[in-house]
Amino acid sequence: MVDQFPLHVGDSAVTVQVSPCVGGHVRTWIDGGESRLWSIADPDWLRGIQGTGVIGRTRHERDRFREAAMLSEQSDALIVQSRFPSKVEAEQVEITARVIQLGAPTSPGHGTYEEFQDLLARAIRQCIDSNEFLVVEPGGWDSPFEPYCLFMVAAEPEGLVNVIETVPTPYGATHWEPHIVPNRETTNLSAPTSAQTLDVVPFLMIEAIVRWELEPWDLALTFGRR
Repeated sequence: MVDQFPLHVGDSAVTVQVSPCVGGHVRTWIDGGESRLWSIADPDWLRGIQGTGVIGRTRHERDRFREAAMLSEQSDALIVQSRFPSKVEAEQVEITARVIQLGAPTSPGHGTYEEFQDLLARAIRQCIDSNEFLVVEPGGWDSPFEPYCLFMVAAEPEGLVNVIETVPTPYGATHWEPHIVPNRETTNLSAPTSAQTLDVVPFLMIEAIVRWELEPWDLALTFGRR
C-alpha cells in the first residue's frame, strides 16, 4: 500500500491490456505503443480479482475481449475500473475504480505458475457461470494466433463436456502425450463436466502452456462467446 494517492493533477491515462498478475508483476500493452513490465504495490488484490469477470474489458477481436485498465505513465499508476456500473441514475452512470501504484520490475516471487494456475481456476469458473470460453495466448493488441490454449464447455447429446484445445502440440507433457495425433494441427482433451474434472483443467492447461517458454505476464486471458 502507498501513503498518498498515486495520481496527480494534470495526469492523463491511456487504455492498456493487462496481463495476469503473478509473482508480484503485471505487464501492460498500449495499443500501437509500448509494452512494459511492472512490479505492483498490491498484487494480491489484483490477482484475486482477475478472471472473475468484474474488471473492465476491451475488445480484442470480434466477440473476444481482454481485461483492461487505464495507465497513467506520468505517475506510474494503474486505474482498474469495474466492468459494470455501480449506479445508474437518469443519464448518469457511476463506475468504481481502484488506483494501484506501479514500479520498476524486480526479481519475481516464487511460485509464479502456481499463482497463475489459481487465477486460471477462477477464470474457468467464471466462464462456466457466464457461458463463455477462455483462451490463454500471447498478450498484446497485435498478438499472434498461436500458441494458444482454449477451454470451453460443449453441449453434447450425453451432457456437458469440458474441452481443452492447444497449439502447438505439447510433446513431453505427461497427460497430453497419449492424446497426441501425428500430423494433426491441434491437440484436444475432453471429459464430462463435473466438479472433479473441472478441478484438473487449470493443471492440464498449465502443462501445455509452460512449453511455450513464455512467462505468465507475457500472456493474456481472452474471453468470448461462441
